[in-house]
Amino acid sequence: MLLLSVYSFSQSLVTETAAVSKESPAIIVERGPYLQSGSATSVIVKWRTNVPTTSVVNYGMVLNALTMHSSSQALNTDHEVTLTGLTPNTKYYYNIGTDTEVLSQSLSGDMYVITAPISGTDQFVRAWILGDPGTANAFQREVRDAYYNYVATDSVNTGKTDMMLFLGDNAYNTGTDAEYQDAFFNVYSEMLKKSVAWSCLGNHDGYSADSDSQSGPYYDIFTFPKAGESGGTASGTEAYYAFDYANIHFIILDSHHSSRDVGSPMYNWTQTDIQNTTQDWIVTLFHHPAYSKGSHDSDYEDRLIDMRTNFMPMLEANGVDLILNGHSHSYERSYFLNGHHGFSNTFNPAELSKGGHTVGATGHGDGKANGDGVYQKDKDTAEGAVYITTGSAGQVSGGDLNHQAMFVSLNELGSCVMEIEADGTGGQNLNIKFVRETGEIDDYFSINKTGITLAKRQAVEKELKSFLVPVNGMINVAIDKNERLKKVKFYNNIGTLVKKSKKEDINVSNLTKGVYVIEIITNKTTYFKSVKID
Repeated sequence: MLLLSVYSFSQSLVTETAAVSKESPAIIVERGPYLQSGSATSVIVKWRTNVPTTSVVNYGMVLNALTMHSSSQALNTDHEVTLTGLTPNTKYYYNIGTDTEVLSQSLSGDMYVITAPISGTDQFVRAWILGDPGTANAFQREVRDAYYNYVATDSVNTGKTDMMLFLGDNAYNTGTDAEYQDAFFNVYSEMLKKSVAWSCLGNHDGYSADSDSQSGPYYDIFTFPKAGESGGTASGTEAYYAFDYANIHFIILDSHHSSRDVGSPMYNWTQTDIQNTTQDWIVTLFHHPAYSKGSHDSDYEDRLIDMRTNFMPMLEANGVDLILNGHSHSYERSYFLNGHHGFSNTFNPAELSKGGHTVGATGHGDGKANGDGVYQKDKDTAEGAVYITTGSAGQVSGGDLNHQAMFVSLNELGSCVMEIEADGTGGQNLNIKFVRETGEIDDYFSINKTGITLAKRQAVEKELKSFLVPVNGMINVAIDKNERLKKVKFYNNIGTLVKKSKKEDINVSNLTKGVYVIEIITNKTTYFKSVKID
């Protein structure tokens, strides 16, 4: 075997090294690898080659010992391999190739997947949110680089991106395969190979795709869970679907092709799904915003009106916390709302109990801990949600930007970061930051939700009586008297195993500051818990 560097001439960022056989024609990885449909125990790896080959993924928890394999002997140029039987909340390194050679790998360990935590786990989560990014221009790359710098320099959770959430219009102008190569894969290749990408359909994606037949480049490129394999209720379609990550439930809707009527298949599925989730947080994504006065106007355009008047009453009644939209090429962020389903000029800033559309004492404020106060919500309370139109990851297009339900409206480039973390008192904060292409954070806010505890989580069948709070550098793991402790494992914020113990009293004074996931293995089951070392 001759070790060479293999580059796709259509890629601007490439994998460091690959192995190529001297005897075979050059096989070039033209696209990917990229990760799809992640769950606690599985993930899909996809890539494209210039000639048909078999498909092999080698993977393992140690970079230089990829001893597990998943493969397909069918000859394809578009490859899709599912890894199953994985351990939750665990980092797996991988490479891709054929049954005779490795085509793409990272010697530094930058090709990996960290499986999702068990549904219901309360731990730090970070999502990168990109609306209407697909311009393939310098603006798009500046927004990308600003986020890369943000996550690389974060002091507590350096390098951790649990998922990418695309809000549609991922490739202009019509979502063709070639446009996706230029505006999606060539731009985000470094993140796509280590963070699962999720998306909803935008109108520009929809010009070359059809939701009814599940055809076109958008549906060829993405593989989304339609049978509930990543959590939530099976939808039977990739046009709209759900997934769980930690204690968050995500609902992704198609506001472009699918019927938006009350009683339509998408409406009925959404209602069934949201009413059956037991997750602490509910986040919804769809392309056309319920509220906007940017390059599109939610008072006049039918898809925007339909989503606001038909879907939002049902979603709000069932406890949605955050609604993410694109379409308008600007950043608009609402107050903490409930019940505003009319035109902009019908917005009433008074508190809900006084006949208005804002929730709680801080609902008409800025949502900032160092300002008017964060937005407040109990785990069992439905009312209260923030709407964000963030469609400026690739361009800005102006507009009046004066919707009365919005706290802030900016004609600026940027993307959003969602971070969920413990508040130290048994609850969690959902934090959103709007990161400009300059690296500045031009808006931020928090929703604080009380009453979030591991013992209450229906997804965790057994109660773990553990007081995982460091005291004088020690953590005590006190399991039920009917169980026997076998092993405790500590994973850092990017899933690397950093400590093991078989004791109930564990010295953690040698661990660096940060958030850790603890896997507690007994003779009967396995528990997961997060802890912050200060």
